[in-house]
Amino acid sequence: MNYKNQQIFGFSIVLTIAIIFMVIEFIIFQNGSFTGTGMVVALLSILLIVVGVGIAFWTIRRTTRQLKQVTTVMEQIDFDTSQPLPRLHVTASGEIGNIATAFNKMSEALEAHTHQASEFNKHIEESNWIQTQLAHIGNVYRNVNAIDDLADRLIHELTPAVESAYGIFYFCEEENGIELLKRKASYATYSDVPDLVHAFKFGEGIIGQTALEKQTHIMKAPSDHPIRIQTGATVIPIQEIMIVPILFENRTVVVIELGTIHGFSQRQEQLVERIANTFGVVVNNIDNRMQVDRLLRESQTLTEELQSQQEELQVQQEELQATNEQLRERNHYAEIKTEELQITQKELQLYSEELSRSSRYKSEFLANMSHELRTPLNSILILSQLISEKEKQHEEDDVPHFGEVINRSGQDLLTLIDDILDLSKVEAGMVEVQRDSVAVYDLPEVMGYSFDKIAEQKGIEFHSHINENVPDVFYTDEKRLQQIMKNLLSNAFKFTSKGSVTINISLADESIVAKGYSIPEQMDYMLAISVTDTGIGIKEDKQSLIFEAFQQEDGTTERQYGGTGLGLSICREFSKLLGGYVTVQSELGKGSTFTLYLPSLAINEEGQPVTKPVSPTWMDKEEQEDSLARLQGKSVLVVDDDLRNIFALEGVLKLKGMHVRSAQNGEEAIALLHAESTDIVLMDMMMPIMDGYEAMRWIRLEEKWKDLPIIALTAKAMKDDRELCIEAGASDYISKPMNVEQLLSVILVWLSDWEQPDQVSSPEQEQTQEQNK
Repeated sequence: MNYKNQQIFGFSIVLTIAIIFMVIEFIIFQNGSFTGTGMVVALLSILLIVVGVGIAFWTIRRTTRQLKQVTTVMEQIDFDTSQPLPRLHVTASGEIGNIATAFNKMSEALEAHTHQASEFNKHIEESNWIQTQLAHIGNVYRNVNAIDDLADRLIHELTPAVESAYGIFYFCEEENGIELLKRKASYATYSDVPDLVHAFKFGEGIIGQTALEKQTHIMKAPSDHPIRIQTGATVIPIQEIMIVPILFENRTVVVIELGTIHGFSQRQEQLVERIANTFGVVVNNIDNRMQVDRLLRESQTLTEELQSQQEELQVQQEELQATNEQLRERNHYAEIKTEELQITQKELQLYSEELSRSSRYKSEFLANMSHELRTPLNSILILSQLISEKEKQHEEDDVPHFGEVINRSGQDLLTLIDDILDLSKVEAGMVEVQRDSVAVYDLPEVMGYSFDKIAEQKGIEFHSHINENVPDVFYTDEKRLQQIMKNLLSNAFKFTSKGSVTINISLADESIVAKGYSIPEQMDYMLAISVTDTGIGIKEDKQSLIFEAFQQEDGTTERQYGGTGLGLSICREFSKLLGGYVTVQSELGKGSTFTLYLPSLAINEEGQPVTKPVSPTWMDKEEQEDSLARLQGKSVLVVDDDLRNIFALEGVLKLKGMHVRSAQNGEEAIALLHAESTDIVLMDMMMPIMDGYEAMRWIRLEEKWKDLPIIALTAKAMKDDRELCIEAGASDYISKPMNVEQLLSVILVWLSDWEQPDQVSSPEQEQTQEQNK
């Protein structure tokens, strides 16, 4: 029974008891028996009625108060806000308590519903915001054909949209096979900061690590060490940094870096995530579009080039057609010329063969002429020298003088032969240049040996001068250099009757070299060797003529001074061979100056450094006179087909006490060697039946004759003769006509080596052997 029912039930009982008492009082009053008991009953009835009325009043008042409390709480509810609803705190039971309980439950339900509605509205609001931002940012993609443009637009829209303080856009590009994340665009950042990194490799730094892991990184700055950005007026601390990878087909193509001063909200993170999910396709499409555009531009360029080339080809085809017509005509003409050329080529081939034969015949003729002229001249010079050295039998005995005249005439003839052969060999290209080191300061002394006596006889002063800046060593062919200088000095003394002849050696000034002369690349320096005389001089119009063969200034000069006119021609040709040239300055009646300009070349034509060749050496006169006694009793075999040479050599060698045997060919020489041993062999090269080369090879086949001294004697004096003789087995080489002192000196050197083959040689002997061998 609830509270209300209890109140009604109590009030009903009191009222019922009051009515019962009133009925009892009425019955008593009707019976006339209204006594004290009746009064009591009446009082009790009135009391009961009062109590019932009081109970009713109390009940109604209490109920009204509780209802007013419920009404007050309900009136306090504000439906315009989402604040919590008030609660009823009623301790009574019954209908009022039920009402309070129901109200409280209703409030809880309303609060839950309001919260759900608020959350739903918030979600709808955030979704609408995200969709609005996506739609706004989606407009960025339109009409974009370049990654740089896309990056700039996106970072400038996204950064303020998520309320970031700055933003950076990195795009993945391949460079030299390495993928790099390159900075393409930025928002509110500096571009010239020294420590700013513009590119990252995958896995390098947080940017590269994000690209490698393909996951978003959000970093919060600690309160004690915040990240700061610079504004125009102050420095603002950054609270959070978000680094987002943008993928396409599971490959990182873009990385975006954002920083905020208050932290990123959930909807801002969702917006960035939504953009990252779709932006990869956009980037790939634009990248493909860029490639297509690039290919299209290339295609258009190629198309234009092809059109241009087609036009050019069309023009060329037209030109080719015209050219083909011309070619047909020219081919016909060429066929005719080809036949003519073939005929000419055959004629040239025949002419070349004739030239080759002529050159070979010329070479053979030069060799044979050298041999035929030098062989009798050899015996003339030897015998005339022997006659001139004989003591006079009486005061009127002119035989020694006759011998001296014959010897001098023979020497003049030998000089003429040598000049003719030298000039012929130069023209035939048969002269070999052998560069070696030349002692420059010895040249005047060497020339003095030949010309001091001439200067003394003619009463002419002979001077020489070498400038101080001239190096000690000069690289050239010493033999040819001396021959040029001797020819120039011979001319100077020949055409100078009084005054002086002077040699001057200095460094040449390259600025005054002759026109047309090409300075060799390997040249160390250039010498200028001048020969100045005070002779008759040369006319200016004749100064170029005197260098031609067999030419002199005029016939009068030839008759008065003699000579063949070959000396200067040989000087010119030899100077060319040595890489230089000869000039002349002259004034008629005052003298002439011939200057030889010669380069020092320490490297030969093959690019190798030159070395001084070893030439035959012989003893000087004092050593020879002391050693001539050692020739007494020595045996020598002379092999020569010319009896005049055998007679001349026998005369010289027998005077020295040597035992001489002779043979006229190689076979006879080998037979004589088998019959009797000999100490040394003098072998001529040009002989019938078996020549000297073959004879020496046969001799060297015998073990006992391997060290036998063999001196090769040849009158050919052609190129490579010395090397051929040494290769065939000769110990040394002397060309005819020979000098007697030279011959005896070489014999003494080799006999000295032959006498002590088993003994240890002194250093001087070893050096002499090495030089001669």
